[in-house]
Amino acid sequence: MRFLGSGNAFAAGGRGHACIMVTATEGRILLDCGGSALPAITAACDPSTIDAVAITHLHGDHFGGLPYLVLQQKYAPRSRPLALGGPPSLGARFLQVADGLYPDFLDDPLPFDLEFTTLHEVPVQLGPAQVSAHPVLHIPASEPHGLRVRVGGKLIAYSGDAAWSDALPALADGADLFICEATTYSTHDPAHVSARELAGHRDELRCRRIVVTHLGDESLANRRGIDFDVAEDGSVFEV
Repeated sequence: MRFLGSGNAFAAGGRGHACIMVTATEGRILLDCGGSALPAITAACDPSTIDAVAITHLHGDHFGGLPYLVLQQKYAPRSRPLALGGPPSLGARFLQVADGLYPDFLDDPLPFDLEFTTLHEVPVQLGPAQVSAHPVLHIPASEPHGLRVRVGGKLIAYSGDAAWSDALPALADGADLFICEATTYSTHDPAHVSARELAGHRDELRCRRIVVTHLGDESLANRRGIDFDVAEDGSVFEV
């Protein structure tokens, strides 16, 4: 698993927007695809090898890179389907953003199928993985969910953006790896988790390992005090 983007919406520390590439024998899936993701994607792999993208919520630093990825694949050209899973409004919001960026985006049909799937708590096959989506506490208009991803015989849980709530221990339960945001270090934010808050609840998180991501300036300034593995852009973790 490779973190292609580990920053917050404001690219603190020069970090890219949220994008995590999971590669297994079954295939390759991205967890989120933020607005700045395409350069990191193309540097890390041939984008045509990406089977699916799972989106946690509809904020630009988590899904805004999808039109760029699809446009790049249009002219690659790609021929096999690309599966896109996420909140109920993902398909409509994708079209709105794509039209705003490139009004001629879909004048010609794509040479491949975009397969939109609304993710729910019941797992579905999305590319190489079984993926389920579980509501978390964040900005409601963004339709926020955390993800549970089963692939390669492992379970990866991912918070997306989420404030602390009982949803996070349930999301992380039994995971080989829990990827959790830590936007702040100690400052309370009603829409995000702090690293110290997460550490205070460690006993409730029944998972083997925790990696924190979505780091803001405060978290980066206090990274030596963070009790968990800290994602970097480009860092690789074996699950």
